Amino acid sequence: MDEEQMVISRRSLIGPGLLASGLAGAKTAFAQSLKKLPGHEKEDGAYWQKVRKQFLFEPGFSYMNTGTVGATPGPVYHALVRYWRLMAENPNENSAVLQGRMEAIREKAAQFIGATAAEVAITRNATEGNNLLAKGVDLKAGDEVLIGYLEHDSNRQPWLLRAKRDGIKVTEVPVGTPPKNPEEILNAFNDAITPRTRILTIAQCDTVTGTFAPIRELGKLAHDKGLLFFVDGAQAIGQVPVNLRELGVDAWITTSHKWLASPAGTGLMYIRRDLQDRIWPNIVTENWWSFTDARRYDRLSRRPWPVLAALEDSLDFQLAIGKPRIESRIRALGSYLRAQAADIPRVRLYTSNDPRLSGALTSLSIDGVPPLRLREYLRQKFDMYVADRAKGVKYPADPHGVDGIRISTHYYNSFEQVEKVLQALRDMAA
Repeated sequence: MDEEQMVISRRSLIGPGLLASGLAGAKTAFAQSLKKLPGHEKEDGAYWQKVRKQFLFEPGFSYMNTGTVGATPGPVYHALVRYWRLMAENPNENSAVLQGRMEAIREKAAQFIGATAAEVAITRNATEGNNLLAKGVDLKAGDEVLIGYLEHDSNRQPWLLRAKRDGIKVTEVPVGTPPKNPEEILNAFNDAITPRTRILTIAQCDTVTGTFAPIRELGKLAHDKGLLFFVDGAQAIGQVPVNLRELGVDAWITTSHKWLASPAGTGLMYIRRDLQDRIWPNIVTENWWSFTDARRYDRLSRRPWPVLAALEDSLDFQLAIGKPRIESRIRALGSYLRAQAADIPRVRLYTSNDPRLSGALTSLSIDGVPPLRLREYLRQKFDMYVADRAKGVKYPADPHGVDGIRISTHYYNSFEQVEKVLQALRDMAA
């Protein structure tokens, strides 16, 4: 973000009245903090070391579980604290000032994901968005919905509940762990379509293995068959650039607390403009009927406005670094981890190293080593936090038995941290 854009951004934040000066001051402080980010001319270790210093990590701690919840950058955290201070100083009027930023934030978020503001609702998280879609779309008994085998329960359970309530059929489509290529995913869904199928829904990047689905091709398949296509993008935004116009989805949801590194409490739901008359809102309040676009889906009355305001700062933080630069960094870290891990005896990878299928998430196991033991070894010896993945209760639909750990490599991680993961794998495998 250049100086001219910063000035325009700061000016646009100043609302009417004296109370807005507090918000303007907070935004100015945030803009100044972005100037501390290193210049874009360097792509080496020093650049990313400076970016990492913008976070609040304790020295020596390696946080590698962004797939569950991301670390909030220091400038965004400090801005959030200032917003809550404004609320404490004058709850009613400063709440109104912060709420007044909602439409500008909607516009910025829409641009970030390649949509229009009329197509974007600001939700609380991906679970809310998935429930809105599953409950809001018109379906009748016997209609079928196809979902992926490794869907997060925030996408699976709303459809299963709809099945119990209205008699629709939910079919989970099997995909390899990992699939051999994107065509395997596409063909699995194509083969599963029946005359009763009405909707295809899948994670853009699944939470178990980090596998990316061929979204554009699946969308074309769905539309060629006259079906709706819904996508869960919770693991995609902030990891890779998202352009919904290019992807051709009918509806897409996400949360902001993972790769976007925003404080928990906000998410986004995209519904194509000409589809909105077919999807009912689930939560309504005064004057909801007066909105003729996606705003009808986020009428939640009073909200934690400081958290919503911080969503804008999280978007600005990523834009200051650059979405292509972030994608390049996380792909370099992830692909290096997988390539090296593949050569360690007894290590099994559940994530492909094909760049069409993978990104920043890597799931793996070591034969004979329980996932919790491996996770705790990383925590105790290297002060490193990763997620365990166990078959059974958490992901009962997984027919392949993913039983290991999931490692997240975001742009605030380093190759030094990846080397520690590899050292731990070699230690445990031996």
